[in-house]
Amino acid sequence: MNECLNNINVIFLMEKETEAPFGINETKRYVSSGGEEILFDQDLIGDAGLVELVDYMGGDGTVERVAIGGYRREIFPEKPSRFDLIGHLAASGIYQPFSSVQLKMHVQSPIEAALTLVYDLGVSVNEYSGRYSEMMDTSWRPSKKWIKEKLSGDQVDGRANQILEIFNKGRRETFTNYRELLGIDMARELARSGLGIDNDTAYFLKMNLNTAARIVRQGRMRFGESDLTRDYIESVADIASRVAPDSWNALMDNPKKIELTMPRDVDIVDNDLRPASWDVGNTKRVIVPDLEEHMFEISEFSGLGQFQVVDYMGDDSSFAQAARVSYGAGTKKLSDDHDLTKSLIRDLHTSPIEMAELAMESRNQVFSDPRQAGRHRTLDDHGFMGYTPIGNLFYVPDDSQFKYQDRVNRQGRGNEMDPEDLKKAKANFISDKENQLATVSRLEDLGAPEDLIRAAKGVGFYTNRWRTGDVHNLGHFLMLRLDVHAQKEVRDYAEQINWAMSLHTPIAHTAIQNNVINGMRLSSNEIEFLKGQEILGDF
Repeated sequence: MNECLNNINVIFLMEKETEAPFGINETKRYVSSGGEEILFDQDLIGDAGLVELVDYMGGDGTVERVAIGGYRREIFPEKPSRFDLIGHLAASGIYQPFSSVQLKMHVQSPIEAALTLVYDLGVSVNEYSGRYSEMMDTSWRPSKKWIKEKLSGDQVDGRANQILEIFNKGRRETFTNYRELLGIDMARELARSGLGIDNDTAYFLKMNLNTAARIVRQGRMRFGESDLTRDYIESVADIASRVAPDSWNALMDNPKKIELTMPRDVDIVDNDLRPASWDVGNTKRVIVPDLEEHMFEISEFSGLGQFQVVDYMGDDSSFAQAARVSYGAGTKKLSDDHDLTKSLIRDLHTSPIEMAELAMESRNQVFSDPRQAGRHRTLDDHGFMGYTPIGNLFYVPDDSQFKYQDRVNRQGRGNEMDPEDLKKAKANFISDKENQLATVSRLEDLGAPEDLIRAAKGVGFYTNRWRTGDVHNLGHFLMLRLDVHAQKEVRDYAEQINWAMSLHTPIAHTAIQNNVINGMRLSSNEIEFLKGQEILGDF
């Protein structure tokens, strides 16, 4: 069928204008030298298949940073090497830091391979769709050698020739029938029904390093070296091993634990958030100048809270780029990325909106993060070496936040307190903090273990947290946590994320904000109805 190759197959996955489509720019993000070397290189598989790394976030340096809260390895008296520290994480089951590494790939493969990669619960994906478009007329073509290796018994060579002839004839007839159905303008979603899982499809695939390792481990157990899907599994493995070699080695081999002396919680939490652990570098990835300007810039919120952006992947163009892989010949597509992004968000086409990622660090009250923010399980997070350290800094609200219980909103605050009650409540707050710190001091004098000292502190003390999420799921977080009914302290935290997101992906950010009313996300039909009722203005 490759002889019939037409414009359908001139898909952007197969055509590269340049090896650095965004140029080469300075960035404050972590730069993986291995990732930069293979960025936009196409690993060609078979006749028409390919896997191409088109973006990444993080690497071995970010895994280390996330694991130890931005400190350098010298925080441990043993001063381990990066390789040993990362190996210790995997050997100890501390996997969250590995999710700081994100890989985004273009893939063109037979549907058979896509059935393994596209539908894994750990990936974000947007696929070329036969519901909207004419399917590509390339497909997997088995070789005679491959067929012979699968056969047993006599006359293997002759039988292989017959099998190959029958298979190819059936494939040609199937695609001819598909073309005829399109010729009479039959709905594409039904016309494609006869095409087999050997037919090619194309998709964007985003996954973190943990997911990549699991897919590769399971794929190697399930598929033999000559199986069609195995080549795509191994290509993913090669990309991951180049972007984060030490981390990939730790996840795929059998690393050993090492002896580490953990620092005191107060030494982890009560210092300011740390600056970048790496120098400014050059990257072929897309950059966001407005966000770059503020990376590792500490902003203060909610008492003694702190916040900073430490990494990101993609920008507003990532959504339209991912969405357009769904559309091919015969389908009208919007030419303006701004309008397309708004349309995607309006119509709740969420998968393309998962193609940009934002990573941040904060010092926050334990009751805010992780106790509340941690309930958003689509956002990855980590404390310090697999646990939540609690420092000696304590949150005391402003006087305006000392309020009576709201009798309607059972989870919220109601009217302001009378002066006498306010005085008592504030004294109680401060007394409780001082009593707990006195208990901590006595426990420390007696050489009590840090685990016990930590347990003596309330959830109003501060901890440090790393957190990352894609724009779609961050938008869902903001929809809930910016609501007026959300707790004031977690709203303060959400405001920080909201600010960062407005710099990172301003078009998507505005569309998400405009598409939410009273905590509900609306479709385009609902928006048009509300416009007709003069409830909404222009959107």
